Amino acid sequence: QDEFLDVIYWFRQIIAVILGIIWGVVPLKGFVGIAVFCLINAGVLYLYFSSFQQIDEEEYGGTWELTKEGFMTSFALFLVVWIIFYTAIHYD
Repeated sequence: QDEFLDVIYWFRQIIAVILGIIWGVVPLKGFVGIAVFCLINAGVLYLYFSSFQQIDEEEYGGTWELTKEGFMTSFALFLVVWIIFYTAIHYD
């Protein structure tokens, strides 16, 4: 059970780095960038554990517990990567 939660945690971190780089290069700004990140992050993870892995969510505390597993750390990592790339590329 802990191994699956670790996979979800690290999968989220990878998504955060990739989206942070993309958002910094595009350049995307403001609330739209944050909202789209949250939707993509939660949506991809939900599809992963419900469709691809086909696990019983109740075994892990429900869908909400799996959806929020590692979300805040991935959000912080996303913000750091986004700010670094945006500043490095688009700062005048």
